[in-house]
Amino acid sequence: MPPRCFVAEIGFLATWWVGFIAAWFLARVAVPGAAPAEARSRCLRGFAVILVCAFAASLVGFGLGLSLDSSADFSGWQAFASQRGITDLRGFVRVAYIHNASYLGGLIGLVIALVDLHRLKKRAIKALGSAPALAP
Repeated sequence: MPPRCFVAEIGFLATWWVGFIAAWFLARVAVPGAAPAEARSRCLRGFAVILVCAFAASLVGFGLGLSLDSSADFSGWQAFASQRGITDLRGFVRVAYIHNASYLGGLIGLVIALVDLHRLKKRAIKALGSAPALAP
């Protein structure tokens, strides 16, 4: 398997559970009282927000990782890396920056998505409450 495919597989296996946790929170807000199509639309909207935030944060992590120059102190990472046979310590630390930033971005995205879903839900409830009553 090419190294990039192997890395992608490891990334998937390390993070799939985060999607399940995010889905649980999104569903708790989006599903109650909504038609199935509306609930699905709200959840997909929430996942889009999370994805965009995680991707943006990973780009920030990538930039921070690239900003590490040769004079950076990697001594705190040395024991961890050597136990695992990592030879490119700078590259490993760069990937750690991307990894950690994407988790942070996912968390920020989840919070934004939940706030957005609450806002949408309040707006829908308000619209239903102000709808004219049907005459018998």
